[in-house]
Amino acid sequence: MFDIPSMDECNYIIKNSKQFFRKDLEFLNNKISIYHYKQGNYEEFEKFKAYELRSLTFVENTRFLGIHKFFELNQAPGFMYDDVKNKKIIKITEKIDGTFIQPVLIEGEIYFKTKLNFDSYQAKRCNEILKENKKLKEFIIKTFKKGKIPFFEYFSPKTQVVMDYKEELLYLTQIRDLKTGKYELNFEKEAENYGIKTPKIFNYSFEKLLNLAKTKEDVEGWVVIFEDMQFLKLKTQSYLKKHKLLGKIEPHNIIYAILNNKANEYKNILNKESEKYQYFTEIENKFLKKYNSLKKDLKKALKLTKKEFKKELANHPYYELLATCKKKGEDFFDEWIKQHTARLKGAKKFLDL
Repeated sequence: MFDIPSMDECNYIIKNSKQFFRKDLEFLNNKISIYHYKQGNYEEFEKFKAYELRSLTFVENTRFLGIHKFFELNQAPGFMYDDVKNKKIIKITEKIDGTFIQPVLIEGEIYFKTKLNFDSYQAKRCNEILKENKKLKEFIIKTFKKGKIPFFEYFSPKTQVVMDYKEELLYLTQIRDLKTGKYELNFEKEAENYGIKTPKIFNYSFEKLLNLAKTKEDVEGWVVIFEDMQFLKLKTQSYLKKHKLLGKIEPHNIIYAILNNKANEYKNILNKESEKYQYFTEIENKFLKKYNSLKKDLKKALKLTKKEFKKELANHPYYELLATCKKKGEDFFDEWIKQHTARLKGAKKFLDL
């Protein structure tokens, strides 16, 4: 059912496709190889049957599966509405908008990693949680002894992706057989016995789910599992709208929002404790400081005669901008700023990043 590749097969794939890559690192004197992808191009996944190259990790020669790659509704062949509308659903769970957390065993000890890193804040924080939670550790060890691997999602106000979760939590989302890749579909009761949280389960028809996706505000969406073990992601319209803003916040996005009076569209959905909010305000303050300083210089320049202008501002780093504004008028100032910060490279240059 699942094509679980060997390391040699993974190496063949990365050698023959630019979409996939291997990250090599050393952790606790062990050689680690992690296989992942750069883009989510369906054709490449299908061509190489490379659906398992998603955080697939080898500790020396021991393989630790990730969750296989699957697509959103209408995102790829086989996932279109007409492909799945009549398929039998066997499970629907809430999709948690957090950071993927994968445990691996190194010399008999459990260490958490994100898709590609052992040293990210999320991985380190989850390792701290593991030390504090004996039942969680017991559950993971028991799962590994069964020849299976559990997967988690970590979220906190600090690490907001899109959804604004108000507390720090680690959710168990899936369990797989390490050899066959088969998913365990009824793990929630056992997890509850160990005090481990799991996503909500829903008993909806596919049509009802589609209608909910149009109006639901407080969830990212759902993971739908069909009888043939096809997984599908269905995200809410509300989430997709927010993700368009918050998916990747870069300096040029922030400057664009400020210049177009849209900064509050970000701030209204960002948790003030989150790293994204802190980053947004840091860039905002840096931009406004420079913008207002230049605007002040422009006000002064507009009052000067040509002779005074050349004499006093000849060495100004933005002499050409001020000179052009003096010819074309003050309104050109914002036009120039927008033009020169529209792309990431230009925005970084303007901000001296």
